Amino acid sequence: MSYVRIQINFTPLVEDDEFVLDQLTEELTDQLREIGLVERVRKQVSGTDNKGIAELTLNTVTVLAGVDPGYVQAMVDLVVAFLQRHTGRRVHLRVGDIELTIDQPTHNETAELIRTIQAAIDRSR
Repeated sequence: MSYVRIQINFTPLVEDDEFVLDQLTEELTDQLREIGLVERVRKQVSGTDNKGIAELTLNTVTVLAGVDPGYVQAMVDLVVAFLQRHTGRRVHLRVGDIELTIDQPTHNETAELIRTIQAAIDRSR
């Protein structure tokens, strides 16, 4: 089976602190593990005292998902459910050079989003 790496991040709210963002990122990570291998994104810490140190980037994960339409459907369903539980946020998906933003989609918009992601996956392979 073919797989593709998809980057997913969500917008923080003004009142979010690092603890809240870490908890939400873990929640999203745990849910996405149902469909594929998930990693929290790490960034290099700059500065001379921090050479070679990386820290977790809050609010960003990557998922290695199957290209089967069932995987795409499951991923979108999980992201939409996350947004429904955490209103006021948006989720950004990046597949290859295609970027999408999701913000409380309707049923028809969700169906279109699934087709768009599937097309982006097909192009990125």
